[in-house]
Amino acid sequence: MLVELQRLSASGERERYAASSRWGHSRKLTCSCSKFGQRKLSFMVNTARLFATTGREDISQFIVHLTRDDRNTFEEGGSTARRNFLAIMKSKRILAVKPHCLFNKRLEKLTEQNQSKLNVACFTEVPLNQIHLLVGEIPGRKISLEPYGFIFTKDFIAESGGQPAIYINSYNENSWLRESVDELFEASHRNGRFVGKMWRLLPFLNAMHEKCDFSWEREWRVVQDFKFKLSDLVCVILPHEEEKILKEKFAKSGVAVISPGWTYEQIVTELARQQRKTRQFVVEQELVSLIFRHLLEDNQTVFETLI
Repeated sequence: MLVELQRLSASGERERYAASSRWGHSRKLTCSCSKFGQRKLSFMVNTARLFATTGREDISQFIVHLTRDDRNTFEEGGSTARRNFLAIMKSKRILAVKPHCLFNKRLEKLTEQNQSKLNVACFTEVPLNQIHLLVGEIPGRKISLEPYGFIFTKDFIAESGGQPAIYINSYNENSWLRESVDELFEASHRNGRFVGKMWRLLPFLNAMHEKCDFSWEREWRVVQDFKFKLSDLVCVILPHEEEKILKEKFAKSGVAVISPGWTYEQIVTELARQQRKTRQFVVEQELVSLIFRHLLEDNQTVFETLI
């Protein structure tokens, strides 16, 4: 699937779609996907953005969700990064467990039901060849992400209501912008609950000052649980040297796998290898089905002869 998406954004295709659409307009594109060549992925794209970002390695066309070991965060219900990955794969749902905004302390004064309105599922638009830079321990970050995750197109996340996090700059005691969002928070709730529509902006607001600055995460957020189908996946992320059995299962299902630290050349080479492997599984499956069908037909002929 990734190879197909890269082909779509290559210069020739880019010019064709740009020429057939007015600048700034959206156009629906349909790409063939990995599962036996039958699945299709449709999404709306802004042609101006597609043209401007093609070839920009610093701007990714994809959005990534990495899992972590959250047993220290949740006394009950926490799991390893691997188990969380498998749970998401099974349910096709990334849970929005709690809010992650600069008003978390103030939210404690609201009812639990209203706090939950700001719960978000978190993603990053890190380029695929730099995923390894977000994995492991990073000074100043309390959580440790691991090499298990999911990759979607940025267009699909946007269509699903996803939004880049908004960082409110308060460096050097620069409070004029922070004061404006503080007023926004106060105006958006009354008697312990949110009112009107202004509060809908709050889940995306992040602190940005000397003691707290995660703007480097290039975060995207989706309010409430994020649901997806297998056909919405570009590929999944697994450790390079591990999970051979799991990778075999994904290959049989037609789901591509990449690992943190791979260059784009490695990604394309590995996905091509995986595609050949998936085709091999399909051919073998069709062969078994054909043999089984002939056996049934032969048995039916013998049965009819006996009668």
